[in-house]
Amino acid sequence: MSRTVVMGFLLTLASAFFFAVSGPIAKTMYAIGWTPGSVVLIRLAGSAILLLIPSLIALHGRWGEVRRNWKTVLTYGLVSMAGVQGFYFVAVEHLTVAVALLLEMTAPMLIVFWIWARTRTRPATVTFIGVVVSLIGLVLVLNLRGASISIFGVVMAMAAAVCLASYFLVSAKDSISIPPVALTGLGMGVGALTMAIIVLVGIMPSGVVSADVDFGGIRMSWIVPMSMIVLFTVGAYITGILGLRYIGATVGSFVNLIEVPFSVIVAWLVLFEMPAPIQLFGGVFILGGVGFIKWGEARLARRVARRQVVARSGAEASLITT
Repeated sequence: MSRTVVMGFLLTLASAFFFAVSGPIAKTMYAIGWTPGSVVLIRLAGSAILLLIPSLIALHGRWGEVRRNWKTVLTYGLVSMAGVQGFYFVAVEHLTVAVALLLEMTAPMLIVFWIWARTRTRPATVTFIGVVVSLIGLVLVLNLRGASISIFGVVMAMAAAVCLASYFLVSAKDSISIPPVALTGLGMGVGALTMAIIVLVGIMPSGVVSADVDFGGIRMSWIVPMSMIVLFTVGAYITGILGLRYIGATVGSFVNLIEVPFSVIVAWLVLFEMPAPIQLFGGVFILGGVGFIKWGEARLARRVARRQVVARSGAEASLITT
């Protein structure tokens, strides 16, 4: 395995960890009266402000690239930033967190079939095995016994899954010449403006409370966990973009499933939500699924390469005969 692939895996794992930590920390804010709309808005706005200077430095002399890729920037902010978080938090209001997260994490499967439809190239059988194994792992980790189902909540969670799939596909494009830090900063700005409008018109209610929170049994000011959410959000998106450009959207999206067991562990430490042994066992399935996906992607790449060699040989032969 090359250094590039190893680096891609490590960065994507770091991104999954940062995303996983943000959820339980946000839940400590809900306990004192904050609403999802307010948490998401401050999360995006704070990240945009934090990345303002680095983004301006990275874009020095490269604003032409932003103008050429303005549609990508707009889509990234609306869908990958505001969409993923907004739809997911609405889903959580109507479903248990476990069901909402499971439905959102169907994004990797959506990517597999999207690439299949777009390229007309059937994924390797091993890829489908990886899909099944990873989803089995998710079911085990999320421990869905007794979950209630709301049709509206399911629709919102699936919308979050579509947005998450878009995030992986856009982030993995190495053809985008905008630096990752700048793309993240611009996307955060677009996402923050979108969420501000959503909150102002009342689609997602606003609620902010200035009080101490219980963070892993320690009382602290609400400023501390909110600052952590902003920092981890910035770290999650930047490491995510870098990692996905190394290993691609398909493999990266499955590696990101590790976010689920990470969330279980962090929730245990911060919220004292003890994971069951079956949840830890599910993490093993997720890792196994990632391995199958990587194996399937390698087999598909070899198959496509063989087809290209045969096609070139045929073209050369036809030229010689003529």
